[in-house]
Amino acid sequence: AENSVFINGLNVTDFYRRQSFSSAPFGFFQEFQVKTGGYSVEFGRSTGGVINAVTRRGTNEFQGGIQSTFEPAAWRSTADDHYYADGSTNVLSSHDRQSWIKNNIWASGPVVKDKLFLFAMFEQRDNDASYTNALGSSWSKNESGNGFWGVKMDWQINDDHLLEMLAFSDEGEAVTDTYGYTFATATKGAYVGKSTSESGGKNGSLTYTGHFGDNFTAKAMYGVNRTQALTYSSADELCSQVIIGTTY
Repeated sequence: AENSVFINGLNVTDFYRRQSFSSAPFGFFQEFQVKTGGYSVEFGRSTGGVINAVTRRGTNEFQGGIQSTFEPAAWRSTADDHYYADGSTNVLSSHDRQSWIKNNIWASGPVVKDKLFLFAMFEQRDNDASYTNALGSSWSKNESGNGFWGVKMDWQINDDHLLEMLAFSDEGEAVTDTYGYTFATATKGAYVGKSTSESGGKNGSLTYTGHFGDNFTAKAMYGVNRTQALTYSSADELCSQVIIGTTY
């Protein structure tokens, strides 16, 4: 909670709990700056360290790429079950399974040569996981999807003035269905219920940098960072006020 995370100078730290931050794929970034002391006032709201992630940007050369990553459940080793010395159950996890696939596409280049440049990326992540609780009495199937998109546009007005626009979204949703379970026979029982979790949000910033002579530089930024943490289940329909949405 003592640290802050920035993307192109935009503070994307969770301001509510300060224990998480908005995120983007590694391929969206050009470099990471880790500042542990003596950093300037633009990286404030931190008594620990600062991570400033700098995104990629377009150039006069057209470029693009596609990347796909797949981790099937069948290729994962099985987790071990753990027991106490007297033989009683500690944690049962040998029936847990997980697979995920990630597809990423990006492109960059000049919109107007030497003046206006664009970098854009879209990534779709799908994660499927099934797991039991610690005692093996319930079995849950979790399906989550996160369609990240991000855009960075640079307008080189002239040699001394630059206008940058950043926009990205890390919105995601995960749905979990839970059933009763007999661990010894790996038998799924009666349906217990469903829960849904939503996270992330849309973010953006507009940054102006101007050089006036050899000795004076001005920089101004306006940015918005949005995130939400919302979890609800089908049982919530039976009650009046159990859904709490925190969006800020």
